[in-house]
Amino acid sequence: MINDPILLASDTVLLGPVIAELVADKLQKGCVLGYRHRDFCGMAMKMDEKNQFLYGELYDGIDFSVPMVFKNRELFVTWLSEQSTASLARLDAADFYRANQVITRQRLLEFIKD
Repeated sequence: MINDPILLASDTVLLGPVIAELVADKLQKGCVLGYRHRDFCGMAMKMDEKNQFLYGELYDGIDFSVPMVFKNRELFVTWLSEQSTASLARLDAADFYRANQVITRQRLLEFIKD
């Protein structure tokens, strides 16, 4: 897991629609992108019971804290395709959260590979 803010900040290449669509596919199959351990588990993605896409802080591997909610796949894919490792690294967050268990291009690629 990369947690070096300088290294994370250097990856500004947009994820693009191909990765975003594949992530959406996997989330729609019921998979969750997030670490599962006690306390703060970093940033995560999943779908809720209303088939909305969620992105936010995950706690205890289960609970999302005030996630961004995307009402449909199109909104989520559009948003994610315009992100990069740098934009998802929380580089402006408080020290504890900055680059702490964030979603990176590498995590997304591992998540979508079969």
